[in-house]
This record gives sequence, structure tokens and C-alpha cells, in this order.
Amino acid sequence: MKTHDQMVKKLMRRPGVRAEVERIERDEAVLLDALLKARQEACLTQAQVAERMGTQAPA
Repeated sequence: MKTHDQMVKKLMRRPGVRAEVERIERDEAVLLDALLKARQEACLTQAQVAERMGTQAPA
């Protein structure tokens, strides 16, 4: 039985899989940048945003 890391390594050799992972990572970076900018413009800390969402900052 292969480990998770072994399976990921094998799958990442496939061009279609690698391209999709890279696309998702780019899209995620854009979203995270937008969220950070919105939080900063609202002058909120991570803890304040988490409290408003009913969760804790690490989440």
C-alpha cells in the first residue's frame, strides 16, 4: 500500500494533474490576497474577523 506522499508524487507526474494543482494554487493566492486587503481596509484584526464569523482566529 502506498503512502499519501507517494500517491501525490505519482499523481503530480501527470501533466493534467500538475497543471490543475498549479491553477488552483494561483486562484487561491488571488483569493487570499483579496481577503487580506479587505480585512486591512476594514481595520480588523484576524481575531476580530474570526469573532464576527463565530470561530477562532486559527480557523
